[in-house]
Amino acid sequence: MPKPLAYDAVIFDVDNVLVDTRTSYLDAIRWTIEIFLTAGKVPAVLRPAKSSGPVLLTAKDVEDFKLLGGFNDDWDCCYGLLTYLMRLIPGAHTAADLRKRMDLKGFAASVHERPLGVAGLLKKIERSPLVTIEKISRIFQEVYLGEDLLGMSEKRRPISWKKKGLIHREKLIFKKPLLEKLKTMGLKLGIATGRPRFEALYVLKKFHIEPLFDAMTTMDDVRKAERQMNCSLRKPHPFSLLETAKKIGLKKRYLYLGDLPDDIFSAVRARPDIQVTPAGFTGKAHHCDDARAVLEKAGAAFVLHKPIEILKAVRA
Repeated sequence: MPKPLAYDAVIFDVDNVLVDTRTSYLDAIRWTIEIFLTAGKVPAVLRPAKSSGPVLLTAKDVEDFKLLGGFNDDWDCCYGLLTYLMRLIPGAHTAADLRKRMDLKGFAASVHERPLGVAGLLKKIERSPLVTIEKISRIFQEVYLGEDLLGMSEKRRPISWKKKGLIHREKLIFKKPLLEKLKTMGLKLGIATGRPRFEALYVLKKFHIEPLFDAMTTMDDVRKAERQMNCSLRKPHPFSLLETAKKIGLKKRYLYLGDLPDDIFSAVRARPDIQVTPAGFTGKAHHCDDARAVLEKAGAAFVLHKPIEILKAVRA
């Protein structure tokens, strides 16, 4: 006889949990930073003419920076990385020069309070007037969505990126049969994501899994509430997690699965209001042991490496 369920519902983060975004969102961050640094009023940092991809930052660089906490929002992550890089640019004439000056590992070691976030970063590094969220968001959305989806989502044409959007590279991590298995076990499924609603629905519909989810909270919901409450409600704030739980039922037992410290922090902070267990997922991390250690330090009750492990995790 199977063991009883330990939870009534599982709430998922989307990026690098439900969906592999290493070559979409992570690469969009890398491209956004490189395009930003090779155009406009920012001192140009040239990349090799024959390069077919971004060369300044690796995917691991971006992952390591996100593990500082407070950079779950990809625009904020770009802003933070550019703020860090701008102080290294004087005297650098190529991407190779700039890479030699970079020491993200040493910078991370100097950060003792987590999550760091933009506010914490600006206490350590002077703000650059050249780095603006408006320009970052414009470039990022062009790279991530591409001309076809940018027109559907934002009703405009790209300026800096005329190729296919990186969103089309994404692959499903938690396959449809596994999600269906969770449903047949009696679990409700929810989503708490920093994606805009258009992008979240696009990927759910693309992989034909939208009907399996009972509730979803996206960045659109967060931004609407932020305007009403005049404060930041982005992860690690528990707002998105609590909103999804409200739609499913506050008195249920929840498992929340995320890949970043911000996800874990948000679940820990939601505990006064809902019964939730924060769990980490390292299946797509470049260095699983490092990611596991950071997630456990943030408060993860346990960490999964493979999607199939969730079937055991939801049992008492």
